[in-house]
Amino acid sequence: MDILIDDMEDYGFDDISRSSLARLIDDAHKELCLREPWPFLEKELSFTQAANSNTINPAGFTTNPLGKVLALVNTEDKVIIVPLRTDSQMKEYLYNLDELGIPLNYYFIGETLKVHPTPSVACSLRIRYLTRPATLDSSSADSAFLWPERHDAVLLYSALSKAYYINDDPQGAAMQQVTESRLQIAREDLWMKQYDRTDRMIVYDDNEYLY
Repeated sequence: MDILIDDMEDYGFDDISRSSLARLIDDAHKELCLREPWPFLEKELSFTQAANSNTINPAGFTTNPLGKVLALVNTEDKVIIVPLRTDSQMKEYLYNLDELGIPLNYYFIGETLKVHPTPSVACSLRIRYLTRPATLDSSSADSAFLWPERHDAVLLYSALSKAYYINDDPQGAAMQQVTESRLQIAREDLWMKQYDRTDRMIVYDDNEYLY
C-alpha cells in the first residue's frame, strides 16, 4: 500500500492524507476486482460438512471470503451439487424443507450458502469459487491485494482518476481513459492462460444444443 500511496503523492496529491489516499486505492481495488470474474479470484477448498447442518461456512472462508460459486461437488458420494434459486427451493420442497440426506442442490439466503437436503451424515465437499476483496487501509500489506502486482498501474490510474474527480480536476476524465486503455492490456493477459488449443464448448446435456 505504501508504494501506491507514494506514487499518488508524486502525482501531486501530497496535500491529501495518506489514509484518504488509501481509501481511494481501496475503492479502486474493489471496483477492479468486482468488475469481472477474474481468474486470479478463483479459489478451491475441500472440507468436511457436518451432519445436520445445511449452512456452508468452512474455516477457509475466513481467509478467502466467498464471493460467487463456480462449482460445488460431493467428493465422497460423487455427486454434483447443482444451483437452485432460493424461492424455488422453498416452493419445490415445501413439504420437506428439513429433509435429511445427500445434498443435491445449493442456494443462497442473502450472503449465506446452503445445501438441500441437509446432510444426514458428515460428508466431504469441494468448492471452487470466486473470492471477494477485503477492505484495505494505509497499513495493509502488499499481500492483502488481490489485483495482480504486474498490473498495478491499472490500480494506480484508477485511484488517481478518483482523486482528480474529488478535486474537480478535468484530468479525471483523461486519467479514466488511460485506466481503461491499460485495463484492456491487463484483461488480455489475465484471461488467456493457454495457447495449446482453442477454447471448446462442452455440452453436458441435449438441452444445451438449443440456442
